[in-house]
Amino acid sequence: MYYKRALHGWFLTAAAWFVLSQELVAHPGTDVAIVDLTALINASPASPELRLRRATCYVEHQRWSEASDDIDHAARLSPDHPDLALARAEYFLARDEPLASINALASHLISHPGDAAARILRARASARSGDTLGAQNDFQHALRYLPEPKPELWLEANALIAEPVAALADLETGLTRLGPVPALEERALKLELQLARTDSALQRLTRLAAHAERPETYHRRRGDILFQANRLTEARRAYTDALAAIDRLPEWLRLSEPTQQLIAQLTPLATSPL
Repeated sequence: MYYKRALHGWFLTAAAWFVLSQELVAHPGTDVAIVDLTALINASPASPELRLRRATCYVEHQRWSEASDDIDHAARLSPDHPDLALARAEYFLARDEPLASINALASHLISHPGDAAARILRARASARSGDTLGAQNDFQHALRYLPEPKPELWLEANALIAEPVAALADLETGLTRLGPVPALEERALKLELQLARTDSALQRLTRLAAHAERPETYHRRRGDILFQANRLTEARRAYTDALAAIDRLPEWLRLSEPTQQLIAQLTPLATSPL
């Protein structure tokens, strides 16, 4: 689940903190976490945070009634708790009720417009309800607020941009901000090929090869693109570059079956007339 936020003001003893940290590390599964959290709730029944944590686990198991009960109980314990809105929103989104999820976040985002986690939840709910523009707006706000957004989040937001040129420009913004992330580069490469920007795609593959642990695959792809573009001399050179990259691999890797298969494919392409 995406509702993994830093919790505020745990009302636990030092011993309870220790038990929670040890148990959740030792048993990462949410089914075991439910048992652990239930024991802690019994020891600290006035903690809304524990209820919200357990509600998240119940949601992951689609135990809707129990999740709802825990959220409602947390609301009675702390009506103004900052994580209540997010817990409700995630609950409704998991139940495929995107409009209810959006409504659960409305007042929270008025008072906390910079809450990136809330923006992401509403963006996902908006996308599921068909409000693509609303989803894009919330994703953009979330990306702006997050100091180091994950590439997966950038790609999720980018997927909502239907126009290839605009999507490519957005990816370039992400690459400028996050650095040469392969996943973003791959998505940009596909868009460049879709737009028939062959030279730009080739330049991107060259950059990817320069930073890759296994550059031969990128050289192979360059050769394939050049071959399809009928640029045969350049294609042969790219296949030769791929073979040269393989020669620089450690012997155990060079002699592995997949690498030997790649060599067998590349050798005629690099040495025979195309």
